[in-house]
Amino acid sequence: MTHLDKNINKEFVGVDIAKDKYDVCYNDGSRKIFSNNATGYKKFIKSLRKSDNFLVTMEPTGGYEQSLIFALQDAGHDVILASGFRVKNYANAMGYIAKNDKIDAQVIQEFSKEMYGKGKLEILMIKSANFRKIEQWLNRRAQVIKLLTAEKQKYEKCIEKVIKIHMKKSIAFHEKELKLIDGKIEKLSQKEELVKRAKKYQKIKGIGKVGANALVIYLPELDHYSNKVISALVGTAPYCRESGKYKGKSKTKGGRNKLRSILYMGVLAATSHNSIIKKFYDRLIRQGKHHNVAMIACMRKLLCILNAMERNNTEWDDNYGVANN
Repeated sequence: MTHLDKNINKEFVGVDIAKDKYDVCYNDGSRKIFSNNATGYKKFIKSLRKSDNFLVTMEPTGGYEQSLIFALQDAGHDVILASGFRVKNYANAMGYIAKNDKIDAQVIQEFSKEMYGKGKLEILMIKSANFRKIEQWLNRRAQVIKLLTAEKQKYEKCIEKVIKIHMKKSIAFHEKELKLIDGKIEKLSQKEELVKRAKKYQKIKGIGKVGANALVIYLPELDHYSNKVISALVGTAPYCRESGKYKGKSKTKGGRNKLRSILYMGVLAATSHNSIIKKFYDRLIRQGKHHNVAMIACMRKLLCILNAMERNNTEWDDNYGVANN
């Protein structure tokens, strides 16, 4: 199927989201503004008519887009979450100098129409209500860990006794909150299809309960895309930096940083206790690779194995990839 065939019967809609409202640019170039609340979602969905041919594209806005995405998906519409960096570059390339919310919605609409047909954009997978809850709790867990780490670092450097007492209370509070969050995640993870996949991932040495749940929630694309796409989604795919005679070091860029942070800790443990990952890591180190480079490579290898497990509907096997190690 060519990119032109892929666009047949598709109506592309661009959405630029703000805190209190969002601007919409329709396939025919018309524009509307809706409130960023439940009432606004209903009016917007009603304006799309009862059709499954609409493809709604928007940029991530730090969370203001989440409720709209869920409302659109529940109504049966496909949604794309496009990189703001790529949309901005597209606007510059197309000569858009002026910038406001209406223009941004138009740029997003044109960007999606141009890039989707070329296979450069992917539709967001639909998550169940339970998946969404766990994702929110995992997000909160990451926030608490960040706060806890910062408080502990400040505590070590603080020389004022009274302030240290307050910091100690804060640390204790966050540690207690972290335990409550982990309990909530474990309780929610006992429901629906999450259980089977999470238990499968926990059989991998280095992947604990949190890591298994994070893989299920943050990476539902496993089995649906190639290894290269999965690596790019997580942010472990290396991108070359070459021009003429210049050949720089390849670097990773973008991806799902929350999952990558959790996966990094799992792989760190795996380099000591997982025979496959340990052999691969040791070989890279012997070749002179830096620790971080080897870690990213190990993360990418683990993702490829996970993708194969889902694709072939198999369990973890310590003999996976032995020939390649």
